[in-house]
Amino acid sequence: MSEDVKILISRLGTFRPSDRSVLGRHFDDASTRQVAVDAVKEFVLIWERADWLEAYSIERIGKWIAKYQPEAIVALFDNWSKANPTAARAALTRGIELGRIERLEFA
Repeated sequence: MSEDVKILISRLGTFRPSDRSVLGRHFDDASTRQVAVDAVKEFVLIWERADWLEAYSIERIGKWIAKYQPEAIVALFDNWSKANPTAARAALTRGIELGRIERLEFA
């Protein structure tokens, strides 16, 4: 795992506005987009391996992705999480669903 991915994973853990801004810039830049994708996936995988699950943290990330990222990125995470439905990935899916609803309501 790259150092950039590790840094983004730590930001996903707190997910403050400044963290979301950094993550958003990574998604916006084609040269760093894969780092952001890898970081979110690895963050979810870390929770899959944990003894307990903080689902809300993952849902919040999924919701933010669905509200503020292009549909191609949203679909990538949605498909990834549904391909192997663990509790952590289900939390990401729930967040994506909530974010899509809010995106439609405010469109």
